[in-house]
Amino acid sequence: MSRFKDRSCPVCRVTFKDTDDIVVCPECGTPHHRECYMSIGECGVSAYHAEGFVWKGMLPDEEKKAQQEALEKAAQEVEDRREFVSSDPHVAEYPSGVPGQNVNSTRGYGEADSGNGLPEMDALSQIPDPYQSVYRSIREITEDEVRGKDGVSGKELCYFAGKSIIHYAQAFNAFRNGVMRNGKLQPVKVFFNFCSGLFSPIHQFYRRMDILGIVMLLISGIASLPGVFLYWFQEKAIELSASMVSTLDILSAVGNFIGLGSTVLLCVFGDYLYYRYCVRRIKRIRVNYDDGKAEGYYTALTESGAPSRLRAVIGILANMLMAQFVMRLPLIL
Repeated sequence: MSRFKDRSCPVCRVTFKDTDDIVVCPECGTPHHRECYMSIGECGVSAYHAEGFVWKGMLPDEEKKAQQEALEKAAQEVEDRREFVSSDPHVAEYPSGVPGQNVNSTRGYGEADSGNGLPEMDALSQIPDPYQSVYRSIREITEDEVRGKDGVSGKELCYFAGKSIIHYAQAFNAFRNGVMRNGKLQPVKVFFNFCSGLFSPIHQFYRRMDILGIVMLLISGIASLPGVFLYWFQEKAIELSASMVSTLDILSAVGNFIGLGSTVLLCVFGDYLYYRYCVRRIKRIRVNYDDGKAEGYYTALTESGAPSRLRAVIGILANMLMAQFVMRLPLIL
């Protein structure tokens, strides 16, 4: 009876009760009251058998009604979206309200996107649950213009980040609003991003956090120095005292620990550091655009915060130069 709960008989249209005597059509599986089935001598939806109808919880007319309601809801959401866009003072910059997207686009889910990778509002209805609700919540974050306690809005943060919005919108929202733990909303500073740690300092340069990139570059170079000196002395067969070897071994282990620890910390807290960087940069840019009201503001955010491939290449070269410098430093000294 559990699968027939809140379902109705196709003959009398009365909702089934636990005590009802129910029979099921052997061809399409539609449930009937036994009395109703016997009264007409056939399935109540036999007219749909030729179309291959199979009962999956709804009668044919109920399925059509549900589909129609879904289409009307989707159409209303698109209309609401367009009304929101038309009221946006920056609509001339991005017609859809989100970088790289066009509200009239017919691009479907899964196709390439030159912006932040989010599907159009028109395409959200094509995405199966639970992904549809996830994308919808992320789009709400990217369109939220209310400034929080940090002094910026979710829309500003997402425009500034530019790429990987599906990830960063969730991270920024967690930092700004907290997460539910044991029934309580608690602030967090942790959001895992393995790229931030494993590809340090290249990832930091790519995200324009040049100071943090330089700091991580220096840390990695200094941390590897004891191991390089120990290897060089052993390779050149230079005799060292037992205490010197022991000291270098300890320093090498400490260096490895620091290198590993910094990687782990960036994997855990890297996104929070990036979030704080975004907040500072947005506030500086906003000053030059009449507190964000002047035309071109969101364009400036995107151009100032968009990840830089050139910086990433520079980070790779800097990493290689640092490695070469550390390897040759014993010869210089």
